[in-house]
Amino acid sequence: MEEARGIMRRVRNDRIGAKDSFEIESADAIAKDFEEVSGYLRMGGFGIGIITLLGAAIALMNIMLVSVTERTREIGIRKSLGATPRLIRLQFLIEAIVVCILGGIGGLILGIAIGNLIAGLISENASFIVPWFWMLIGIFVCVIVGIISGIYPAIKASRLDPIEALRYE
Repeated sequence: MEEARGIMRRVRNDRIGAKDSFEIESADAIAKDFEEVSGYLRMGGFGIGIITLLGAAIALMNIMLVSVTERTREIGIRKSLGATPRLIRLQFLIEAIVVCILGGIGGLILGIAIGNLIAGLISENASFIVPWFWMLIGIFVCVIVGIISGIYPAIKASRLDPIEALRYE
């Protein structure tokens, strides 16, 4: 670095003892700056992801509540035929989890497709590395969101009175 500094001082005609009229940055400094920027991007992505998951959870809960309302008569029939509240809860929880997993799988397919597209645009020889661990974590998060979003509608469905549910139009 000192040799480069000396050459640059001669090229730029800097006087002896005067401050450098240029800056020299090492690859380590650039890497550190890049790491700092990528840290901010990671935090921003995490924040956006949490907000998106919250919105998706609320939307799924509303969809499941509408499903409970529309299927009130079906719930009444199932209860009158001997279905326990536990089975009704389980049915609606599984439905919420399946909806979340289907959305998660769609997102994974879309992410892999976009990753491959970007890798292809960068270079013909570039390949997109599929992050299997993070994909599994994503599916796990989908299951958790499905459980959280489906628990209230499932409890509401399991508490319906079968006689009132059969009268519902």
